Amino acid sequence: MSFGLQTFIKGTSFDVLASMSFNFVVDITTISGAGSKTYSYPNFVISAALMNTFSAVGTDARSYNVSVSGQTVLWNVANACKIMVTATPAPGSDSSKYFGFALYDNSTNPRTLKLAPDFTPYNLVQVIDLTPAYNQVLQTSIPASVPMIAFHRATNNSYDHVWWNEINQNGYWALQFRGNTGLFPMQPCRIYLFAKMLVNIPNWGFFLYNGGADKMVWHSNCLPLRMSILNGGTITSSVPLASTNGVTSCLFQPSDPSFPSVGTQWFECASGGMNSAGNYAATANDRYQQTTYNGTSRPPTWVAGTIGYTECNYYDAYYRQALGV
Repeated sequence: MSFGLQTFIKGTSFDVLASMSFNFVVDITTISGAGSKTYSYPNFVISAALMNTFSAVGTDARSYNVSVSGQTVLWNVANACKIMVTATPAPGSDSSKYFGFALYDNSTNPRTLKLAPDFTPYNLVQVIDLTPAYNQVLQTSIPASVPMIAFHRATNNSYDHVWWNEINQNGYWALQFRGNTGLFPMQPCRIYLFAKMLVNIPNWGFFLYNGGADKMVWHSNCLPLRMSILNGGTITSSVPLASTNGVTSCLFQPSDPSFPSVGTQWFECASGGMNSAGNYAATANDRYQQTTYNGTSRPPTWVAGTIGYTECNYYDAYYRQALGV
């Protein structure tokens, strides 16, 4: 049985900390080469995972290494990719030096400590439903100076075949959708935007401050990002899944071994939605473009299929109350 203060999304009976099992996402950034970064989150365990790693099919085995020592993340990667860093409440933590809210779950041995963060992690800040147009630019409500990550999934019975470039428009993050090239057009989709900022601060509720009353870092309307990594392929679920954004591979299949440069070339992207069996899914292998290739040499092939994904059921159920829309 769990004991502790409950914090409800305003207007609902949903208790975020007691209902969601998650790691707080504290950093998502692009890295390259060898390097390190040290964090400072007392009573939290730091972990890290890589996304968008790259290899050329069959010919190029590349090395990607990431490790954590205390609260320092170290990496050595073959090319530029992204890293996700999470902070998880430490089992058996001594919370005597922690001045925020502590929730103990005594159903585990040792008991689990859940902490409302005394920092601002990635939180849900905007949800957008649309059918993207080719080359459309969609401006978000997130300032370009604030770290942001976006997920997407189809809202019909398919994958959405969507990817975009993230650009700065009028000082805000904007999504510039792909051009009119591809086997499959983009489908209706829902886009979930997470950023390290606070929105819809309630008039009353649960609040945490750090560094004085002028710096609020958390409140009871926050829906934190819960994110996992998919190392290529497809994962299915009983609840809707949304994926991160990006082109994940360029592949080629010869039509005749005697003519190795003639065949079918296709590109894949990350998508969320439903697979052909009607199951909720996220995939790194959504084929969105396919052409017949008849060149003088075989085209290069590559795969960058490590993507992020998130379960959407809590966000779909509570985003209107959490965001005040």
